[in-house]
Amino acid sequence: MALRQLLFLVSLFGPLYAMCPSQCTCYLDDKGRNAVSCIDGGIVGPLDLFNMSLDTEVLKITAPEDDMNQLTMSPVFHKYKKLEEIRITRSNIPQLGKHFFWGLNKLDVLDLSQNNITQPLDHNFVGLFKLKDLYLDDNRIYSLPSGTFRYLQELKLLSIQRNRISELMPRIFLEIGKLKVLKLSGNNLKELNPVVFEDVKELKTLECRSCGLTRIDKHMYELLSHLTSLDLGDNFLTAISSDEFSPLLNLRQLKLDGNAVSAIKSSTFSNQQELKRLNLARNRITKISRHAFANLHNLTELDLSHNKFEDPENGLLEPVAGTLEVLFLNGNHLSVRTLKRLLNNVEIRELRLAECGLVEVGEAVFPGTLEVLDLANNYISEMTSEVLPESLKELDISGNRFLGLGNDVMAKLDSVRGLRMERNPWACDLCHIVPLLERANRSAGIRGLQCAQPYSLKGKKLGVLRLSELTWCTVPSTTSGDANFFLLGDDGRIGLIAAATSVSLLFCTVVGVLGVLLYSRRHAAKYYTHEDKLAMDGDSIFENHSPLFCDDRELSFKFALDGDRKLSVSTIDEIKKEHAITNGT
Repeated sequence: MALRQLLFLVSLFGPLYAMCPSQCTCYLDDKGRNAVSCIDGGIVGPLDLFNMSLDTEVLKITAPEDDMNQLTMSPVFHKYKKLEEIRITRSNIPQLGKHFFWGLNKLDVLDLSQNNITQPLDHNFVGLFKLKDLYLDDNRIYSLPSGTFRYLQELKLLSIQRNRISELMPRIFLEIGKLKVLKLSGNNLKELNPVVFEDVKELKTLECRSCGLTRIDKHMYELLSHLTSLDLGDNFLTAISSDEFSPLLNLRQLKLDGNAVSAIKSSTFSNQQELKRLNLARNRITKISRHAFANLHNLTELDLSHNKFEDPENGLLEPVAGTLEVLFLNGNHLSVRTLKRLLNNVEIRELRLAECGLVEVGEAVFPGTLEVLDLANNYISEMTSEVLPESLKELDISGNRFLGLGNDVMAKLDSVRGLRMERNPWACDLCHIVPLLERANRSAGIRGLQCAQPYSLKGKKLGVLRLSELTWCTVPSTTSGDANFFLLGDDGRIGLIAAATSVSLLFCTVVGVLGVLLYSRRHAAKYYTHEDKLAMDGDSIFENHSPLFCDDRELSFKFALDGDRKLSVSTIDEIKKEHAITNGT
């Protein structure tokens, strides 16, 4: 029985693996289709499918960047009637031959991106009656004649991005009226002639990012009234009129980022009630009218990052307060007062405030519904637990000026799964780092943090730092909360006791030295005050019947410098006399 099953499997899969081109891999893809994949590169010459099974449904030929193929197309596809997907990329194909794809009635996807094709012609696509997706990105196409794609009447997606096309010829989209997605980004078109779009009025998505556009003819929007997604980012548009997008009633996503727009006027998007995502980032916006977002009752994501507005009008976000979920304000110079006014009554779940010049966030400025908060690359050094919403799941405070975080803040962050805190000047001492150090074994993000000070611990990661290595405060504390020293472990208490003892001993030493100095000065002053009396009673000073003294001799404190000198004894009167002569008196 087992032998019979084995023979059945061999008969079922044997032909598939037996018929596989060299330098390729044959397998079943995630849709259960017979696939051939050749990805090692280095293939040179005409395309050869020798030894490929006639049942192949997916063919992928590509190469690494450092060993691209050098292929020329040849008419080898005719007998592979079951092909549904062909992807030949990074193969330096210079051109497509005539009728190469004839008979591939099941082909849905043709991807010829990253080659050297210069000018595809209509006869290159003859026979692809059911093709739905065509990718010609990253070639060297400089022109597309009228009717280039007229044999692709079922085409739904056409992508010709990052080529050298400078002009779209009239009737270029002839006979492909079912087209839904058109991607033109990366071509230096400079303008979009509305006439070009008369054959593709059912278009849903239009992308023309980085096309060198300086203006848009509004008549184009009238022809493309079914658009749901429009991407005009990274162009040179300078102004948006109040009725700019009025014909686009079905628009759900609009990208205008990376232009030079300076103001957003009232009711600019008043007809876009279906709009969900609006991207106005990286413009020069200094003013946004209070009613700019009127009627955007379905807006969920708004990107205003990297503009130049500092004091938005009151109530700016009121029209979208009920639906807005994600707000990007990165790169705008904003104060806490401005933020509090802007976010009033807004129940968002994601807020991006990186690079906003924020110095402090001491007030409860953030909405209580917030789940994601980005405060990276600001100048914040203090934070209280009251600032952090209870619902917070992700927090980024990297690139700020935190020396440490209080135990109350860390206790609130214990439930935050996504925590980024790198690039802060963490002070690894008992005053700042203890709450973080206590959690290092629970969080990979905290384990990887590096000490910035003191110098002896600079660069050391918290994951290998021990509590016993911590010193007393190395820098003045700038955090709002302390390290909760009364809740330290045993090692921490010992360290504190030792530190307190050291401070006490140092204090006593200083007091003692000062006392000695004061006493010495007082004694010297008393001595010189009674010098005359001492001189008169000089003899009595040396009266001593100790065995160290002789009865007939006076003690001398002078010592011989060499063997020839003798001991001598001088009285105070003699010393005074000698002193007077020495000083010339």
